[in-house]
Amino acid sequence: MKSSIGIFIIDDWIPINKEFIDSDKYSQAINADDLYHLALNEDWKSLSNMQQLIKDIRTSEEYASGFISLYGFSNPEIALTSIEEGLTANVIIYDWQYGAEINHKISKEWLLFLLNKTSAFIFIYSFIEPQLSSLLNEPVFNKFRDRFQLFLKDGEIPQSYTSEEFIYQYIVNLVSNQISIRINGVNIEFKSNNLLSNASDILYLQRIIGSKYFLDELPKIDFEVNEAGIEKILNDSGKFIFYNEKEKILINPAELEVKELDETYQKLSYVDVIKNFSIEILEDTLNRGFYVLKS
Repeated sequence: MKSSIGIFIIDDWIPINKEFIDSDKYSQAINADDLYHLALNEDWKSLSNMQQLIKDIRTSEEYASGFISLYGFSNPEIALTSIEEGLTANVIIYDWQYGAEINHKISKEWLLFLLNKTSAFIFIYSFIEPQLSSLLNEPVFNKFRDRFQLFLKDGEIPQSYTSEEFIYQYIVNLVSNQISIRINGVNIEFKSNNLLSNASDILYLQRIIGSKYFLDELPKIDFEVNEAGIEKILNDSGKFIFYNEKEKILINPAELEVKELDETYQKLSYVDVIKNFSIEILEDTLNRGFYVLKS
């Protein structure tokens, strides 16, 4: 049996349309038809994947059959007001960062409001995704840990499996109560395991090892993204991280010469880093060059 769900897109980069400004559409919930009009007729610049996501949702069989309602909001305050007035949100795509912020205070407060005011699953969607994982590990978010996931917003680097594609599949699966994954048109069997707990963690995996390498390796594991398959993909890459257990620091080998290291540093394979810490920490280490673990 299919379920009816409400989708909220909260993003201050929704394109500006003069007609919509004149009719005051941006100060309220923007309905699916108006979002679709913007997706068809406006320049979304760096948000082309979000533009396509809106088209996909609006033209889906699930939307046509009345199982999906879709609304857009230019800021979280309008979304919260709409929730108080009775609009239901089951999935929220939440753009992080609104204007100039100090220590992400405003974005953090609004996210907590949305988590407390709804039971929705929230995709935290940001250009600065690698910088936010430590913030979202703060104790204040502990009780909501299974209700949000951090995703890279659009981005200029081509990926085989984008954040927006996963979000679309999540929405369709939520309506139909099924689980399926398609990457580049190929059905992938995913099984939760000690390396990747969610199908969307594939996004981390392909950014870490590269989309082309990931796609090339899929046939070698019979398109089964399980623990054994992931270990093979990562171990075959031969890549590793340096780890100083005493200092509790992980270092990307690309950041320094091996001769700079003493015997206190050991090599950890990507598999070891994920098992001992997390895939998010592995990606942070690669992006920032180092990662200091909490003692």
